[in-house]
Amino acid sequence: MKRYEGGCHCGKVRFAIEGDIVAASQCNCSICTKKGVINTRVAPERLKMLQGSEELALYQFGTLTAKHWYCRHCGIHVFANPRRAPTQFAVNLRALDDFHRILPQLVVKQFDGQHWEQAVAAESAGRP
Repeated sequence: MKRYEGGCHCGKVRFAIEGDIVAASQCNCSICTKKGVINTRVAPERLKMLQGSEELALYQFGTLTAKHWYCRHCGIHVFANPRRAPTQFAVNLRALDDFHRILPQLVVKQFDGQHWEQAVAAESAGRP
């Protein structure tokens, strides 16, 4: 199992994830588009805060189910607890130190977050 480290721009928030990153998703919803994130899902036991958990701020909107965590100093979004899986973390791969090495080998699946309910229903039914 591989270990990846990452953090925010100012360095006050640092984290590590463990696992093989082979797939990711890019969502076209209003917030993901604005943030420009490419996410990979990580179980809570696979994400470790290295420093700065007290520097994280929370943003929520809509159903208030998803939790979007960002550095309160530089504003960089590091991870979220997504609406589709609120007990897991959607880690912003662009916040990883080795993102430029990971990106070429990634399969990035597009998720139609602009039509969230229909996209989740199609995903649950095994349709693309």
